[in-house]
Amino acid sequence: MTGYVHILMSAFFFCLMTVFVKLAGQDISTIQIVFVRGVFTLVVTYAFIVYNKVDPLGRNRNLLMARGVTGTVALFLVYESIQRFPLPEATVIQYLYPIFTALLASIILSEKLTKMIFAAIILGLLGVYITLDFPFLIKTTVQYQDTIIALSGAFLTGLAYVMVRKANNLKESPYVIMFYFPLFTVPLSLVLMGNSWVDPNTEIWMYLFLVGLTSQLGQMFLTFGYRLLPASRASITSYVQVPFSVIAGIFIFNHSISINFILGSVIIFFAIIIVFEKANKLILEN
Repeated sequence: MTGYVHILMSAFFFCLMTVFVKLAGQDISTIQIVFVRGVFTLVVTYAFIVYNKVDPLGRNRNLLMARGVTGTVALFLVYESIQRFPLPEATVIQYLYPIFTALLASIILSEKLTKMIFAAIILGLLGVYITLDFPFLIKTTVQYQDTIIALSGAFLTGLAYVMVRKANNLKESPYVIMFYFPLFTVPLSLVLMGNSWVDPNTEIWMYLFLVGLTSQLGQMFLTFGYRLLPASRASITSYVQVPFSVIAGIFIFNHSISINFILGSVIIFFAIIIVFEKANKLILEN
C-alpha cells in the first residue's frame, strides 16, 4: 500500500509542477523556465553527490552526456507543449512516453518487441488522435506544429528513460545519472535563451521556485514508489496524474473536457497496460 501512496504523491506533485509551469509561462519564455529549474535541480543533485561521496563524472560519460542533452531537449518540448495545449491534453500526450520507451528499448537495448507491444504503440497513437479531436479528418483548433512538439517531447522522454535504463544496467550511480541532467540543462538553456531573459516579478519567482520544488518532490516520491512496486504497476498507477490535471485544468484554467478527450485518454491508458503487462511476461519467461 505504501508504494501506491508514493506513486499517487508523485503524480500529485508532478501535476502541480505543470500548473506552475503554465502559470510562469504567461510572463516568461519556456527556455527561461527550463534554465531556472535546471539551476535548482543542479544544486539539489550536487548536494546528493557530495553527501553520498560519489564521483560526479561517473564511468559511462558518453552515455551520460547523451542522456543529459536528450533530457534537456525533452524537458523543453514538454514544457512548451504545456503552454500550447490545455493542461489535460498536454498531460495525456506526455503519457505516451512508456510506449515510446518500449519501442526504443527494442532498438537500443535489443529488448524483444512483440506484436502486442507494437499494437499498443498504434493504439496509443490512436488515443492521441482521438484526444485531439481527429485532426486532418475534421476541422480542429489544434495546430499541427503544436502536436509535433508534444509528441516529440514524449518521444524524447522515452529515449531518455531508455538511456537511464542502459546506465543502470552498466551499474552507474543513480545520483550521477540525475546529476548529468541539470549539468547539461543549465548551459544549453542559457545559450538558447541568449538575451531574452526577462526579470521575473515576485509572483513569477514564486512560481519558478515551486516548479523546482514540486519537480524534486515528484521525482523523490517516484523513486521510492518504484522501489516498492513493480515498474508496471507503478507506471500504470502514475497515470492518475491525468485526472489530477483535468481537475486543475477545470478549476484553475477554466479548461473544458470533451468526450473525445475521455475516450482517447482511456485508450492510451489501456495501451500502457498492454505494454507493461507484456514486458512483465517477457521478464518472467527469461
